[in-house]
Amino acid sequence: MKRTLVSLLAAITLLGTAYVQTRDEFNGGFSLQWSWKLPDNDPFCTLFDNAVSFGGSSMTIQTRDGGMFQQFNGHKNVPTLRVSGNIPEEWYIETVFRTDWSTVPVVFYTQAGIVITTGAKNYFQVLITRDATWQTETVNGSTNSEQDDNFAWGERVTNTWSPDADWMGLRIERVGGEDPHIVLKFRHSGTDGWIEYDGFNGGRYYPDSPFYQHIMNMLSQGARIGVYTDNACGCGLAQPFEFDYFETNLPLLPTGDVDANGIVDDADLLAVLFAFGATGDCLDEDVNLDGTVDDADLLAVLFNFGAGG
Repeated sequence: MKRTLVSLLAAITLLGTAYVQTRDEFNGGFSLQWSWKLPDNDPFCTLFDNAVSFGGSSMTIQTRDGGMFQQFNGHKNVPTLRVSGNIPEEWYIETVFRTDWSTVPVVFYTQAGIVITTGAKNYFQVLITRDATWQTETVNGSTNSEQDDNFAWGERVTNTWSPDADWMGLRIERVGGEDPHIVLKFRHSGTDGWIEYDGFNGGRYYPDSPFYQHIMNMLSQGARIGVYTDNACGCGLAQPFEFDYFETNLPLLPTGDVDANGIVDDADLLAVLFAFGATGDCLDEDVNLDGTVDDADLLAVLFNFGAGG
């Protein structure tokens, strides 16, 4: 009987600390609390120039000039979600996308993927990139990082492959237990599912790695996680990347949490009421991101009242 009670209590504790996956399939728009804001970037609101559109079950972002590279922080169209609360021991972030690589010039490092960031001066990116080094029709997995506006190549690059029009994906995850580490994975039509980054440095970061420490520090500070596109040329290339979904088990700010304090409460309701009728991009009170603070935003707060607490 005592053993049964112990097992039951352990199960209840596990349920209380478990994190459920969150997924946005971009079905005609956002279903999560996305934001176009990027601290330390110019513009602060990155939504720009009608480059973002939604289909029946995907989001397409066309690349625009601009980037997050040391003092040149002028990137466009970076949608992110805010991480909230204590992160679990084991977590993951993944997304799947596609583009017509035959229209990407071989001389540009055009790329797309996942970003973890607290702003344009601090981030870590996991990407699939045109292999412009050798100026061939191939692509490869790559990573970039910045700490305090200082750029560092992430040192995790896959072997190259010839892309097709099928979906390809990226996943970054932390493995816990006795051997904690962060592992990078990718997939495409030729991999038979997710595989680990297979470049000369492999695809793992251990606790003594500065990249491991950087990623974990950002997440503990309420980082933003999202998708990233880059033409890497400043040439006006508007390459469309179509994202099928974005998924994570990290705890996120709930929809309607206007003041980003981790709970939808009276303060959020009052914020929407005081801003009612305001128009413009990237307003905190514009919960559904349609450009106007209106009844729909008020209802979103009311329907989610108490979430996150």
